[in-house]
Amino acid sequence: MSLRKPYRSVDGQLRILRMRGMAVDADAGHVLRREGYYPVVNGYKDLFLDRKACLAEGDDRYENGAHFDDLYALFLFDRELRELLFSAITRAEASLKASCAHEFTRLHPDEVNPYLNPDYYDPTRRSSAVALIDKVFKRILELDGNPRNKGAYGGKAYIRHCMEDHDGQVPLWVLANDLSLGQTVWFFQVQSPSVRLAVAESFTGLYADTHDRPRRVTVKRLDRILNRLVFYRNLCAHDERCYCARYDGRSNENVYQAIEDLGYLLDKDDYLKLFRRFSTLVARVTCAMPSRSQAVLSTMGVCERELADRAEAILRS
Repeated sequence: MSLRKPYRSVDGQLRILRMRGMAVDADAGHVLRREGYYPVVNGYKDLFLDRKACLAEGDDRYENGAHFDDLYALFLFDRELRELLFSAITRAEASLKASCAHEFTRLHPDEVNPYLNPDYYDPTRRSSAVALIDKVFKRILELDGNPRNKGAYGGKAYIRHCMEDHDGQVPLWVLANDLSLGQTVWFFQVQSPSVRLAVAESFTGLYADTHDRPRRVTVKRLDRILNRLVFYRNLCAHDERCYCARYDGRSNENVYQAIEDLGYLLDKDDYLKLFRRFSTLVARVTCAMPSRSQAVLSTMGVCERELADRAEAILRS
């Protein structure tokens, strides 16, 4: 039996959808030509499948009333959700880089590139710290600081400037610009307990700067938040499904929890904008596909009443 996937024209794809029970209108062909069958249909069909019929027939079968417009509305919702979440996580990432650079350098103010010294990290995480130094920090300095890489892909002029004009000194607050969020979190996780605590307390202070009510950010809480945000940031960056993704496969590690997490790391105005846009997106998708709105909300970890209450609480805070 051949496992080869045969080529299907767009008209053939539409015939398959109709044969499997999905209502399809004239605009669906344009969507498939622009977006592709796999990202739209295979990516978002789960909420529309008739599970019993799928088992009986041995392939996809859609529930009565399933319409391509609803499936595409879910696809577009998830795209906007990714864009919203990615933008907010990027702002949180900037704050994390600034705090890590400040707190670490404050303890080693007179040394050149102290982040290359494995003795300055948590001794219980030494092997991980050495891997970070060798695989990330040294590689950045060797690649971006090499004059021969001028203009090459990946070469950063600001690193090369420090290497050439400051005798090889590249301050951490400069180097941090070349780190991914995952690498920055790695740096935070292998820090000494005193630096980790100082970074967490800096976020407590940042929160207090723009909020009326205090909210403590502990090291343990910050670890959980950062792990989730790295997971969702990578989903967003690689254009993968976001609304139904669960960090570490756990039901309570959902996209709504990531939205809540950002409340600890963003200032009040930024978080208000984030939450309002998120609430607007949720309202729009529930209106676009009312018969499946509860399934969408449940998958994201959202209770509609709690969402409204949370919005009111944010406005009062």
